[in-house]
Amino acid sequence: MQQPTPKERYHVVCRECRLERLFDVVDDANSLEREHVAETGHRVAVGCVR
Repeated sequence: MQQPTPKERYHVVCRECRLERLFDVVDDANSLEREHVAETGHRVAVGCVR
């Protein structure tokens, strides 16, 4: 029996406020990062979760 392949997800976290979200699509994660930085000037991290 074959093990299911883990799905990559993308974790977006603001280092200066409570923003934290998990995405299935990297473009969505990057879009939120860009929008939040443009609106607030905060530092945001995006990481891949396996």
